[in-house]
Formats: sequence, structure tokens, C-alpha cells
Amino acid sequence: MLIRKTIIAVCLVLGMGALFERTSHAAAETTLPIGPDLTSLGWEMLKFDGIAPSMFTGTPNGEIEVRSDSGSSVLYRLVADDPLQVSTLSWSWQVVDGLPATDLKRTDGDDRVLAVHVVFAEDDFMSRLKGAFHPFARGRVITYVWGDDEKAEFPHPHLPDQGFMIIQKTSSDPMGKWFTETIDLEADYKRAFGKELPPVAYVAISGDADDLNAMCFGMIKDIRLR
Repeated sequence: MLIRKTIIAVCLVLGMGALFERTSHAAAETTLPIGPDLTSLGWEMLKFDGIAPSMFTGTPNGEIEVRSDSGSSVLYRLVADDPLQVSTLSWSWQVVDGLPATDLKRTDGDDRVLAVHVVFAEDDFMSRLKGAFHPFARGRVITYVWGDDEKAEFPHPHLPDQGFMIIQKTSSDPMGKWFTETIDLEADYKRAFGKELPPVAYVAISGDADDLNAMCFGMIKDIRLR
């Protein structure tokens, strides 16, 4: 029993040490890998109790298909072994089957076809510790959305203390057409939180159609950080 307790204690110390020692590094450009086996490429699913998950399908040509059938969930990935100090995020996306506009300032009825979430790495110990259990607890979050009826930006209704939402595309934007977004993370973060840009820990994508009990389908590709 003493040996077992000693082994557990050593593991905890090593794990806590990793939380303290993890640092960030700069990256010239990082492209998140996408293919048929998303799990083997480091993508993980965050599900919500009592809600059917969205379906995320990686294709051989580097797209992620996001289908939500009266459900919602999040697909997320560490950007690298250590958080990356980057200033620009870009991706391409399109909506194939859309949804009516919903009010994304609400915590209910806030459905949207696609969203891209950027989770930043806060330096304090508690953020590191919480981030080991929940990716969105690692630091502040900016969410870029395809939905609602007009472009706007505001505190994230589900994460009012640490999240910010930017309507990048609206429900009236054309479907069946690829759009490429290039985001100035430094400008957005400073405008949202009034602080200097920290490194990026995770990038996530999501679909959400549980409140409307509807179906929607979108695609995303070429997710790059630099």
C-alpha cells in the first residue's frame, strides 16, 4: 500500500510540474491536420449532457464536415505540444444547409451552423490546472460564428467572464460557397479583453441546432495559425 501511495504521489508531482513548466513558443505557420481519422490526428469531442452530439467527418481532401441534427457538440484540438504565440488565424468555410437567424446573445435558442473557437493560454496556475480537465477553461475564448441576422460582437452569453463572440458571417450570407477568413487575433483580443495577446492553446469548431430541433450542414478547411 505504501509503495502504491508513493507511486501515485510521484505521478501527481510530475503532473503538477508539467503544469508549471509548460511554456509557449512562436510559430512561423501551423496548419491543423485534417483527414478521415480525426481522432488519430489529435481531435477530441466535447459533448453536452442531454444533447445529441453533432457529427464531425474528416475527408481525404482536408475538409471537416459538420452536421447537426437537433444537437450540438464541439470538436477541439491542441494547436501544438505547447501553446503557440501567434497573431493571425485563417480558415475557409461554407454552409450547405443553413438555419434561420437566431439571437446569439441568448443562452437558449442560440443555434448556428458553424463556429470557430480560439482558446488562449492564461499563465496563472489555476488556468493551467482547470485546462487539464476542460479545454475551454484554459483561458479566455473568442468565438467566431456563422449565424444570427447581422454582424456584431459581444460578451459570450455562456462564458460572460472569459468569452467573447464575433458574428463573422450571418444567416443571409450565400450558401454553397467557400469563404476564407483571415483574423487579426491581436486586435480582436485587445478589443475584447483590453489585454495583450497571450499564446493560443486550442482551436475548436462546433455546430448547434438543438434548440430549433433542426438539421444543418457546413464544412471547414485550411485552419492555419501564424
